[in-house]
This record gives sequence, structure tokens and C-alpha cells, in this order.
Amino acid sequence: MENLREKIEKEYSVAEKERRGQALELFSKELEQAQTAYQEILDAVRGPSPDRRNLAGVPDVRDIQRLLPSDTALVEYLVGKQTLSILTVKRDSVNGNTVQVGAESLATRTELLRDLIMERKSEWTGPGQGLRALLIDPAVHAGYLHGVQRLIVVPDGVLNYVPFAALPTDHARVLGDDFVVAYLPTAAAITAERSDRSDSGNLLALAPAESHLPNAEAEVRSIGEMFPRGSLVITGKGATKTLFKQVAGQYDYVHLATHGSLNRNAPWLSTLQLQPDDQNNGLLELHEILDLKLHARLVTLSACETALGSGYFTDTPAGDEFVGMTRAFLGAGSQSVLASLWAVNDESTRALMVKFYRYLREFDGPEALMRAQREFRRSEQRYRAPYYWAAFVLVGVSKIGPEKAK
Repeated sequence: MENLREKIEKEYSVAEKERRGQALELFSKELEQAQTAYQEILDAVRGPSPDRRNLAGVPDVRDIQRLLPSDTALVEYLVGKQTLSILTVKRDSVNGNTVQVGAESLATRTELLRDLIMERKSEWTGPGQGLRALLIDPAVHAGYLHGVQRLIVVPDGVLNYVPFAALPTDHARVLGDDFVVAYLPTAAAITAERSDRSDSGNLLALAPAESHLPNAEAEVRSIGEMFPRGSLVITGKGATKTLFKQVAGQYDYVHLATHGSLNRNAPWLSTLQLQPDDQNNGLLELHEILDLKLHARLVTLSACETALGSGYFTDTPAGDEFVGMTRAFLGAGSQSVLASLWAVNDESTRALMVKFYRYLREFDGPEALMRAQREFRRSEQRYRAPYYWAAFVLVGVSKIGPEKAK
């Protein structure tokens, strides 16, 4: 894969636009094939293969372009040792940029931004502007994002940890004010078929007592009121792992208001805390999630650090597609996952989640999240800092039927 990255970077310097576009298309497809092969190796090593239709397949770039609305751009990043390659795909064009910044520098910048945000320091805007200048401005200045209202971000490596929607664009605005920001684990995921999705729009929401989150019960009950009678909202001691594994595959929307715990030495043993019973300790491990057969349009992980991959910046490869709660639920069959990039505040999360689900009745997932975050920043003065709202990212196929959440 590293050789392919070098080819892409070299190709960006070619003057002839037509030749560059053809080569970028070829190399991008080869890179996707290499990534798919790597995932298949991990599948074989880590046990039984779940339903991964949403991540499988290596489409032609033209297939991706046909699925992009005219106001949408897919921006894929490739992080190299010395350079960052940015591929911008629109319905009518494929363009590339190369930025002279390597993985180590990006990791340092990202870690600083996250630390300042989590400590609620006002100085976060400086590192945020610096990352925006590296990640977004090259495509903006080249005119590749002209007319674009929606960004589909395909991160690589340390960029999986960047809250793109929070990157400042000026002293008062952030990227989420200018674009609806969605995420995909790979560009190939955009071509996933969804013909087998159920259409009842029902919800499974759990808030186990074991998580000791004071606002979790109010959160799931408020959300449950927005869904049909066939929905199931369980709080306290009834929100068991046993129940979840038995019924999760029956619901279109799954909401888990609980803690997540990442095991950096054995990432496949990372867990979500559900309620224990006489059959188990309530810890839903990542490898168990991969064995689920979900048919959900959306899984919401209203928990701590649930979108992170296998480790932070030096423990293990950041953003590994096969580990991390987000990739696990996608691998189990969920169409999309809403999860957090850092340990979130319990009270502010409840307020944000209620706003999100209200908007989900009218808009698709990414737009519902962006509208909820924008309203949250305006209406909740004490929660305006990005620590309270920027943690949440929506990963997966973006068109998750708003008409189903009525």
C-alpha cells in the first residue's frame, strides 16, 4: 500500500489534467483493493466473519461519482510518512492535492487539539485552524469544493481522531457551519445496497444502571417518545447484555446510553457496559458485536470514546478499520453509527441527543447531527465549547431514512 501511496503522490505533480485524473482513478482503485485484502486477512485471523456487505466490494470511481449528489464531495485522505494526499471526488470531477506534512506531525497536531478541547481551553482554536489549513484549505483554494454543501470524509490513520466539524473557519464559525459533515470508513462503503432494511422505524434504547450515568434514563425515555409503539426502551437492571444480544437484530434504530471502554493491549476485547445478570458480567466485547446480525439503519453509542480505533497515537495503528466500536457495529450490519471521539459529558449529551433525534424526523443522519450541533451551540450557552458537542461523528452510509423516525 505504501508504494501505491507514493504513486498517487507522484501523480499529483503531473501537469496534464486528463492523465492525472485517469491515474488517480486507477491508483485509488488499487489502494482500495489492497485495503480490502488487508481486511480479509484480519477476518481470517480474528474468527468468524460477520455480515460485512456494507464494507465489501471495490467499486469503480465512476460508480462512486454516480452516487454523489451535485452538492456533495467525497474527500479521502492518505497519510504518508512525509506527505498527506487528498483526493476530492465529485459527480463531475476527481482531483488531488499533496500537502507537505507527515504522519508524525499530524499526530502531534491532532493530539494537541484534542487535549485542549477536552480541557476546555480557549487556545484550541489555533491548532484547529492549523489542521483546517492542512486538511481542508488545499481543496478550497483549488476550487474543488465550490458549490459543495456536504462533505463525506474518509479519514486515514491519525485523522480518524480529528473532529472535522469543529475545525475553525474564522473567529466565530467552524466547518460544521459551512458543510454537513459525514464520515465513511472507506470510499467503497458508499455503494452499499440497502434493499433488505426493515421499514418499521422502531427503536431499541438501553440505559443500564451499571453505567452510573445520572441522565441516561431521561435520555432514552425522551428519545423513545419520538418512536412508534413497537419500540423498546429499557433502563436499569433490565438493560442486560443477554437481552441486547437476543433482540438487537429486530430494530431499525439502536441507542445505547452507557460507557465504552477501550482495551489498548487487546483492542478486540474493548467493551460496552450493559447490565450484568446470572448469565454474564454485562460487558459486551467487540468480538461479540462482530458476531451480531444487525439490520439497523443507525446505532447510536452515547458513551465514552466509542468511535476511537485500537489505540491513541503510538500504541497501535490509529484508525484500524477492523477495531473500534464504530467499525464493529458497521461490520455487524448496521448502516451507520453515531459515536463519540472522547469521554463526553453526561448532561450535555442528553440534551444534544434529544435535539438530534428531533431533527432526524425531518432530515437524514448527517444533516440532523449538524443541525443539532448548530442549535446546541446557539441555545446552550454553558455548552458552547466544542468539548460538549464536537465529539460526536456519524460514520457510514449517510442516507438513513428520516421518514422512518416519525
